[in-house]
Amino acid sequence: MGRLKDAGLGAAIAAAVLMADAGLAQAMAAPRPVTQGEATWVNGGIGKTEAEAIRRMAPEWPLQMTFLERHQGRDEFVAGVKLLITAEDGRTVVDVRDGGPLLLLKLPGGHYTVRADYDGHVETRRIDVAAGRHDAVAFLWS
Repeated sequence: MGRLKDAGLGAAIAAAVLMADAGLAQAMAAPRPVTQGEATWVNGGIGKTEAEAIRRMAPEWPLQMTFLERHQGRDEFVAGVKLLITAEDGRTVVDVRDGGPLLLLKLPGGHYTVRADYDGHVETRRIDVAAGRHDAVAFLWS
C-alpha cells in the first residue's frame, strides 16, 4: 500500500509541476505593458502563444486594436504599424513605431484620433474611450 500511496503522491507532484510550467509559459508569452504619460498598452501577438495570451487579457482593457492586411483573399495579421494617437486637444498620447498585430490600450475617458500607418498606407479612426467599456477596432489594409 505504501508504494501505491507514494506513486499517487509522485503523480500529483508531477502534475503540479507541469501545471506550474504551463502557467509560467503563458505568463511569459504575454508582452509586458508599456506606459507613456497617461496611456498604457500591450503590443504584440506575433506567434500563436503570444496572440492567445493577449486575447485572454483583452477583456480587462478598454480598447483592443487588431492590424490586418488582405492577402490573396485572406486577412492576415501584420506588424510594423506606426501608430499615433492624439487627444481631442491635439496632444500626442501614444506614439508606437512597431505596432501589431494586436494592441491593448488603456487611456483616460475621452475622444481620440488614431492614425495607423502600415507600409505607407494610412487609416484614421476616431475612438471614444469610456470607463467600464471594452471596444475592439480593426484596421484592414488591402
